[in-house]
Amino acid sequence: MSAMKSRVSRRRFIGSSISAAVGGLAATSIPHAAKAERRISSDPLDGLLPQQDPDEAFWWEIRSQFNIQDGLTFMNTGTFGPPPRVVREEHLKIQRELSEDPRDNYRTGELRENKAVLADFFGAAPEEIAYMRSTTEGMNTFANGLDLREGDEVLMCNYEHPGGYGAYRALEHYVGIKVNEVDIPILPESVDQVVELYERAITPRTRAIVVSHITYISGLLTPVKELSEMAHRRGLLISVDGAHPAGMIQLDFHDIGCDHYAAAGQKWLLAGTGTGVAYFSRDVQDLIHPLMGPDGHDEDGVWVMHEDAGRYEQCGQRNIPAALGLKTAIEFQNKIGPANIEARVRQLATRFREGLLEIPGVRLQTPMDPRMGAGLTHFSIPAVPMDNVRQGIMDLSGIHIRTSSRGEVSGCRASTHFYNMPDEVDELLRCVKYIAENPTRFA
Repeated sequence: MSAMKSRVSRRRFIGSSISAAVGGLAATSIPHAAKAERRISSDPLDGLLPQQDPDEAFWWEIRSQFNIQDGLTFMNTGTFGPPPRVVREEHLKIQRELSEDPRDNYRTGELRENKAVLADFFGAAPEEIAYMRSTTEGMNTFANGLDLREGDEVLMCNYEHPGGYGAYRALEHYVGIKVNEVDIPILPESVDQVVELYERAITPRTRAIVVSHITYISGLLTPVKELSEMAHRRGLLISVDGAHPAGMIQLDFHDIGCDHYAAAGQKWLLAGTGTGVAYFSRDVQDLIHPLMGPDGHDEDGVWVMHEDAGRYEQCGQRNIPAALGLKTAIEFQNKIGPANIEARVRQLATRFREGLLEIPGVRLQTPMDPRMGAGLTHFSIPAVPMDNVRQGIMDLSGIHIRTSSRGEVSGCRASTHFYNMPDEVDELLRCVKYIAENPTRFA
């Protein structure tokens, strides 16, 4: 038995022992994909056709496409989403091809063709999509290409991620811009309140609004469409940190109306590390210069830069298997159906949040309003340090979540993606309930 398996087995044993002591906390074990009835096919996507209101058998079939080890319940997609087998196999296939015949090692033609699939998935034109290696790279490309000057101001909320605000804090230090933060309540009253708080914070020197579509701390689903309309009405640009929504909820960049959107591939899209995309609206591409010297072509002895978002992609040798695998990850989700995925994510998150509200001593820190929350749920047990809550849940039932904190807000964050199952949510609730009822055991 490997060290990892031994460690997991020990945690399961500890959980069983504690459960027995309190009358069976986890008396019913969570079924895992290995126990589900599966249809074996040479094509991993075979049979995964979208259906209306899919039943649990359908979701077990989806679960069987993942290799999450038995004994581990993974609920931290907000940090990393395990790629399904079809994506992993695509990575290996392309790596093998490059090893056997490395002549076309950039695969630029294929990458360009794949943008049609990416653009359709995100509600954009292929000319507005750029390959990125992360959300952070996408956010930095916009920030450093905006040509901000000393005295210019940028507006963002108090719960932005370092990958989004870091570039602006650096510009504040080196260039002399000013970053103004708007205090958004951890549980806002309404969409209108959020928009009003941003608008009231605008000054005559404000150049752009930077906002997370879903905040990494609380899971707040920010009204970016309404904020985009307000920003443009005030003559401002708006850049969206979309680390979480891609693969979690349906997206349409044109409908949202933002100027820029940076999305992750390694989280809810399940495309693996080092992947992402950035959207640059046609209307702003001439305003945002590339972060690195862009590629181009020669026209009658004159060098001409790319005329689309491809100008933002220069990074040297790209991880080609990862970049090409983005298309496979999107095709996998299209097979399931983006509407089905969003509905499943919301169903599991609502199940978890409603359960948390019934547990005394637990504080829910994600809005219940479906317009203001999706697949991330943040909670705390004030009587127990958040690291102890996280570790206690792992020890009790082998469920992996993470902690997250910013300012006065601290607690644990659980991600419920479509490969998670209702029984796993229920088991997580049983663990939270036990810890809340026995705080001294975990203090």
